[in-house]
Amino acid sequence: MKVVLEYDGANFAGWQQQVKGRTVESELKRALREITGTETTVYAAGRTDAGAHAEGQVVSFHTDSRIAPRRLMAALNARLPEDVAVLSAEEVTDTFHARYSARWRRYRYRYLDRTAKPALGRGRCWHVRGPLDVDAMSTAARALVGRHDWSSYCSASEPVRDRVREMRSARVVRRGEFVELELVAEGFLRGLVRSIAGALAEVGRQERPPEWVGKVLQARDRRQAPRTAPAGGLTLMEVIY
Repeated sequence: MKVVLEYDGANFAGWQQQVKGRTVESELKRALREITGTETTVYAAGRTDAGAHAEGQVVSFHTDSRIAPRRLMAALNARLPEDVAVLSAEEVTDTFHARYSARWRRYRYRYLDRTAKPALGRGRCWHVRGPLDVDAMSTAARALVGRHDWSSYCSASEPVRDRVREMRSARVVRRGEFVELELVAEGFLRGLVRSIAGALAEVGRQERPPEWVGKVLQARDRRQAPRTAPAGGLTLMEVIY
């Protein structure tokens, strides 16, 4: 079975189930257990950070239950908390895997650079001081496109052998009062988007020149990494198969 979820990550310790802390995975597994009467192993397309959100998280699992996808969707939504929703459910072949079958993942990072703090958007953006230079940020982001070793921008806990990934696109645009960074890649390492977002914020505030972002990438040295952006501005938008 394949389901697509959206969730507000503000009150979650991330996607992945942990010994302590409320997680999206544990809430989904609890709901499935109440419906099917059995424990279900679930696989997500991406493991979002504590405080990060999703509008298109994809999850796959096997169940012997004969409940129809539409009824399963309704049953899950009746049991999941208010900050998690199932948007769709469908039967898939046994060869489908939410993580390993995915070709691309699209993340958005949202900044708010107005003077007033956010009230409605709190927890869903990074409120930065002073106007951001979107043109400079967009220029800097071009260096991220392509196949790279992301050691400078990912968590030091990521295995060295797994740090080379392809970035399909990297765009920075202004939409109303918000500035949005959109990244599409084959896979995202732990901390990667938030580290990139932090670097581009430094460029946007004219603390660094645009070419600095590419130089940090080429250094392959986590010690040169910029400040990591807050998790609240990060949303997993879509998984492409």
